[in-house]
Amino acid sequence: MATGNVANKGTFATYGGANLNEIFYEPVFRSDDIMSNYRVIPNVKHKMNVYTSAALKNIVQPYTACAGTSQDPVVQFDIDNKTITAGRCRVALEQCTDEFFGTYIEEMYRNGVDVMNLEGTQLADAIVNRAVKGIGSDVVRLAWGGDSSTTNYTAFDGWMKLMGAQAPVVSARVTVAGVETAPLAGEAIDLLRKMYDQAPANLQQIPSSEKKFFVTPKIFNAYLANLEGNTADLGIVNTVDGYQRVSFRGVQVVPMYEWDTILAATNPTIFNVTIGGTATNFSNGACYVATENLIIGSDVSDPEGSFKVFYDDLEEKMFFRGYFKLGVQYLYDSLVQWGVVI
Repeated sequence: MATGNVANKGTFATYGGANLNEIFYEPVFRSDDIMSNYRVIPNVKHKMNVYTSAALKNIVQPYTACAGTSQDPVVQFDIDNKTITAGRCRVALEQCTDEFFGTYIEEMYRNGVDVMNLEGTQLADAIVNRAVKGIGSDVVRLAWGGDSSTTNYTAFDGWMKLMGAQAPVVSARVTVAGVETAPLAGEAIDLLRKMYDQAPANLQQIPSSEKKFFVTPKIFNAYLANLEGNTADLGIVNTVDGYQRVSFRGVQVVPMYEWDTILAATNPTIFNVTIGGTATNFSNGACYVATENLIIGSDVSDPEGSFKVFYDDLEEKMFFRGYFKLGVQYLYDSLVQWGVVI
């Protein structure tokens, strides 16, 4: 994660400290609830093998006589494995403290030689809170779009790249012809219907409450246009804790604002469709998936994992440092369905 400025840029306020009672920070978009939308494994020290077993089918056979094998034909109880690698991640931010002079209440300053030190002040708490929200946004961005070949995405490979490397996932992808850069209402609902109807049987039988439609913002807005003034039971909009909760056939539809950034930066294979022999990177689509199929691995017990703000007298700067481990993986091709508007 990149080294940056704690305050993003100088505040350059012209008011005296006692006359400025609030500092307003740009909001960090959080389109995602990490704990409810994904499976989080909190004890990945570095690498963890996640073992999967395909469903057993056609194992009931008529008994005729003793045979040379316990089952004829033989059905294997196969075990496959995928690896979660939780690499070490770092957040390093710094700010010369004179940037804050005249920008917050004078009573918040310390006394004497420690006047430049902001540790323990409301401003330091605000910096930590802002940085933690930024980390949460980056976790989602990297979890989906991580790509070792793209600047600012190299921490680990994300779900888009992992799934894009699997032929069964790419070949099952559905497409809907439309206005690719600005999908219309009908195109958005056609995409969701097609994905829902053509999803693998394993995904279809998962309870609706355990699945999500993750969609690009324009798909989400276009789908909302279908719901406005429409009382059809295919789409339900509820307000939960001040946020709209939208569903399609009982499955929550989640707008992924970070996807716009990802698709502009990485051109993932899963959004690359060949038409007439020409491969094109498209920018609007959706992922229909069981939430338990998406894994985030971290190590919450890592003694080196920490977030802190501290002041250095030598440089007269405030520093924010964060260290933690993070990696992602998914389990089954049969529990995910992608769709793209072309």
